[in-house]
Amino acid sequence: MPKTVWLTIDWRDPNEDIPAAQQEAYTEILFRELNSFDEVERVERLADPNVPEDGVGADWLWGILTAEVTVENIHKLAQAVQERLPGKPIEFVVASGDKTISAKNVRLDDLDATLDKLVAAARELDQ
Repeated sequence: MPKTVWLTIDWRDPNEDIPAAQQEAYTEILFRELNSFDEVERVERLADPNVPEDGVGADWLWGILTAEVTVENIHKLAQAVQERLPGKPIEFVVASGDKTISAKNVRLDDLDATLDKLVAAARELDQ
């Protein structure tokens, strides 16, 4: 079985005034779509680590998903995400064990070159 890593997709933009409900709707749609991809083992929402002590249940971080994927499928998955979120700066973080690498503010015109570097670095995480 090929080695999998966790690809975290963060498309929150502090400079954009998207209402919370709309951001949540985009995240839910992307969550469902990523779950249907053959390249993805599983997708999870990230829980907010700063929930108040008296909070009930989990609060999810809007605009952040994490997907378990093989290193070979990082590029394909990241391109699919970028197609679904056109014009949005995206941060991708690859994690394997306790090691992480990231690509921040990835824009469409830099996507292929950035993803090639991210995949190469992810392969080194396995070493």
